Amino acid sequence: MQIKITDYGYDGEGIGRYNGKVCFVPFTIKDELVEINILKDKKQFIEASIKNIVNKSPERQNPPCPYFSVCGGCAFQHIKYEKEIKIKSELLNRQLSKVGVNIPIKIYSSPQVYNYRNKLTLFVKNKDIGLNIRQTNIVVNIDGCLLAEKKINTALYKVKNFIYDNHIWENIEKIVFRQEDDNCLINFVIKNKVLINYKNLILALGESFGIYETFKQKTNYIVGKEFLIKNNKYGEFKYNINSFHQINEKIEKELYDKVLENVLTNKVVNCYSGGGLLSAILATKCQFVEAIELGDAEHLEAEKMKKEKDIKNLLNYHGDCANILKKISLKNKTVIVDPPRSGMSVDVSKILNSSDSEKIIYISCNSATLVRDIKFLNNYSAKEVFLFDMFPRTGEYETMIILKKNKN
Repeated sequence: MQIKITDYGYDGEGIGRYNGKVCFVPFTIKDELVEINILKDKKQFIEASIKNIVNKSPERQNPPCPYFSVCGGCAFQHIKYEKEIKIKSELLNRQLSKVGVNIPIKIYSSPQVYNYRNKLTLFVKNKDIGLNIRQTNIVVNIDGCLLAEKKINTALYKVKNFIYDNHIWENIEKIVFRQEDDNCLINFVIKNKVLINYKNLILALGESFGIYETFKQKTNYIVGKEFLIKNNKYGEFKYNINSFHQINEKIEKELYDKVLENVLTNKVVNCYSGGGLLSAILATKCQFVEAIELGDAEHLEAEKMKKEKDIKNLLNYHGDCANILKKISLKNKTVIVDPPRSGMSVDVSKILNSSDSEKIIYISCNSATLVRDIKFLNNYSAKEVFLFDMFPRTGEYETMIILKKNKN
């Protein structure tokens, strides 16, 4: 069973045709001829894996990670980074063209393609501690992740030894690592409430580490460092293990700089504002910022940051985005939306589309829901598109689109 790869899917997988059906084959490159193993033969498409590469692309390279194609993280280690960026921009352009957006994409490549992630989540199942095998809940045991920052990988080795030495793997569901500068927090999400002597782990890790524990969705600080400190040109920001921030610090900086550059007015409404980092940064440059967040923990985190930094020109709303947007005026305000992967609700889209805002800045990590939402915003037109490669070597990326109100 041989097929020729003629295109790419939206997760970077190769596409060919077999028996008249579209066939998805991960880790292949356009123009390669490959022998395949059929994994799923569905009514409209086939999912397959590589059995053998008959004609190899000159753009193919040996992936540096021993777990590549096994764990579900990376999609592009078999391709040079320059080619990966080109594929991503072509896929984004194809998505946007469905809703009539055909303007040049401005690309921000990542300065680092490995050791850039400041967050890593490992799963624990039986005695395996690692990442999920592609499209399964089966855990592949790993000794390190090439995408994670080096300090996280050093800690990973010591954490695994701690778990094995104390025979506590049956009590742990997953482990979350978060790093900022030279400090790192580790959160143990446990299944059973047992007494674990984390002080011994801190002694092994050192004073730049801190331990948290989560049981039944309640997270508690245990020992060591309690907070991470982010320092950038906008100031100093303190956050804990559950605070959201972008996982690629260098691309995060480019993204937030571009947001500030495109704020049209001195008044901003920041929808889906999370733990408040972007809102706090906006407050350093804008006259007044209104932020909207549904999550309880995220809202409390944003309020805490506001209080600690004594931000006077920021109002954090807690509640459903659509309900709050109905109650506030958007006239002479720039609206920023950075929704979850599921995108905006229909109600939010309708409210924004009929609003008096002159500009909407839409940030998304899911081009499919981005395109769906832009279709609703037909009273606005896309003026600029940016691709920020927040997630090198994976099939994901961050998109920002500048939308301006159509003239009557």
